[in-house]
Amino acid sequence: MGNQQSGPDRLTARTKWRMRAVEILYEAESRGESAKRVLAERADRAFTDPEAPRLPKYSEELVRGVDEYRFELDEAIGRAASGWSVERMPAVDRNVLRVALYEIIYVEDVDTPVAIKEAMRVAEQIGSSDDTSFVNAVLDAAAKAEE
Repeated sequence: MGNQQSGPDRLTARTKWRMRAVEILYEAESRGESAKRVLAERADRAFTDPEAPRLPKYSEELVRGVDEYRFELDEAIGRAASGWSVERMPAVDRNVLRVALYEIIYVEDVDTPVAIKEAMRVAEQIGSSDDTSFVNAVLDAAAKAEE
């Protein structure tokens, strides 16, 4: 799960939080579990093990938001990704798109260009391909359709 083109040490905290959200959504999907269940497991682990990594609040907010609006997000992504069904997309890329589109539609303090740029950075780090133009094109089309 990753293309390390630009070093993760140079990523902002918020970019890393987005990556964590994508990773949790990917894990939930891979395991056939709900995102809420994976979040609960992470919280339990953090409570019982002081060494376990804590999930940033913004990552959790993104996971919960994507989980709540997943149907609407997938419909918008499907409309914007001409020739691609959401189910056929690589799981990591699909979740990168979901997180970014959730931010575009539902997070007031994130501007659309910032959400798209951040999605491309996340896709560059953990996406399934070296080419982030697919993420850019789908999000640009989806954002324009939402306006």
